[in-house]
Amino acid sequence: MSKDEKSAQGKSRVERYLNIIGMPLALLVFAAILLMPTPPGLTVQGQRAMAVFWLAFILWLTTPIPVWLTSMLSIVLLALTGGWDYKQAFYRFGEEVIWLMVAAFMIASALEKSGIGKRIAYAMAYYFGRKASTALLGLIFLNIVLAFVVPSTTARAAIVLPIALLMASAYGAKPGSKFGKLLMLQQPVANNLATAMILTATAPQIIAWGFIYTMTGVEVPWLTWLVAQAPIVLVTMFLMWIVGMKIWKPEVKEPLGGLEKLKEELSKLGPLTRDEKSALAIFALVLFLWATDQWHTKMFFGMRIPFSVVAVIGAVLLFMPKIGPLRSWKDAKVPWDLMVFSAGAYAVGMALEDTGAAQWMAKSLINATGLSQGVSPFIAYAILVGIMMYSHVIFSSKTVRTVIFIPLYIILAESLGIPPVMIALPAAFTIAWTISLPFNCKPNLIYYGTGYFSVTDELAYGLLVCTIGYVLYLTVGWAWFNYLGAVGIIPGWGG
Repeated sequence: MSKDEKSAQGKSRVERYLNIIGMPLALLVFAAILLMPTPPGLTVQGQRAMAVFWLAFILWLTTPIPVWLTSMLSIVLLALTGGWDYKQAFYRFGEEVIWLMVAAFMIASALEKSGIGKRIAYAMAYYFGRKASTALLGLIFLNIVLAFVVPSTTARAAIVLPIALLMASAYGAKPGSKFGKLLMLQQPVANNLATAMILTATAPQIIAWGFIYTMTGVEVPWLTWLVAQAPIVLVTMFLMWIVGMKIWKPEVKEPLGGLEKLKEELSKLGPLTRDEKSALAIFALVLFLWATDQWHTKMFFGMRIPFSVVAVIGAVLLFMPKIGPLRSWKDAKVPWDLMVFSAGAYAVGMALEDTGAAQWMAKSLINATGLSQGVSPFIAYAILVGIMMYSHVIFSSKTVRTVIFIPLYIILAESLGIPPVMIALPAAFTIAWTISLPFNCKPNLIYYGTGYFSVTDELAYGLLVCTIGYVLYLTVGWAWFNYLGAVGIIPGWGG
């Protein structure tokens, strides 16, 4: 059985139905927009760009063809219809954010190949697993630490899963047990929330960063993202641990002797290898340069090393003979389909903005909803961040949500007279809160596959955690972000 056939078997009835209607619906909408009379205030070129956008939008949602193929088709249609200059469309593959993602995946490959991520995971699980409560808290903390070291949600899930299973065995927790259910439910949630805290922990957040930078000229530093997100994410994680303990009270309080298995796995790794030391040292350098981005001019005699260049420097060092742990190009696990998808998505988004179609759509939306009468920044923030937070229940792809909402929010904020960063950045903070259903992301599917919890369990727990987070964004978050903007830590916040 082929990979595509296995993938098709895993789809729900609704997903299969969307696959069937996706292409004819996309072509119908494309033709309708292309052939209709040009509306007042919209140029012919803008109309054509908008036709391509809606075709891509529908195909990305319904996925009758791979998302990367939709991106390639979109670039072709922009050129053939005159929706945008074909050279401009092709140039998107050279976007700074594309290089940043390529380098980030190379760094992730090195950390995974060297084994340093696995070593950290086993050590932490062993030392935290003395009691049921601390075992759960320790695994949450483990997900946070690994988010810095392994910039891939799927890779982190693959590292933590066997540890979580060993922990379940240590406590005699089987599928159906309360402790086992809570243990496995908290892992994908902790994985995703830790991801949300760190800009480079998942590609869609980097894409969102790129949209904000390209469309507004505001470059959000790596450390700013961490400082802004950390209070909300950490408090949410702590509350989810407490709430989980209250809902599913563990039947056992102490391990049944199974921690020796973790100790055995840790001892098998032996002392730190040269590759582990190399990968850790290079990543520490990259992390240091990212974290000190705002002070480079003082540190390096007036020279600033851009965010993306730091990542490429790290990638170069990882491949250098006798220095890095990567020996050949095959060691770099770069998902080029994601790069092609991102380039096409940028082309469609930038074509909309460049032709004025995005502004026209935003104004039409504002007029249709009555927002043209004026709305305070907080109300706009509350509504739009809420939509972004809970939209993951419907959208099964973080990347698709990012491509659809972030550019639209930027244009919408500008139309409302609100600094775009005040809406787009907090919305980007919620991209990785994909914690309610198994199909929302790969870590969810990985842990769902253990059989320890049901879809209903994950939906209830995920929505509960999202609601805790959303309340924090409305209360603590708004005040915190305004303070960071006032003191200049969040650039572009106040205008």
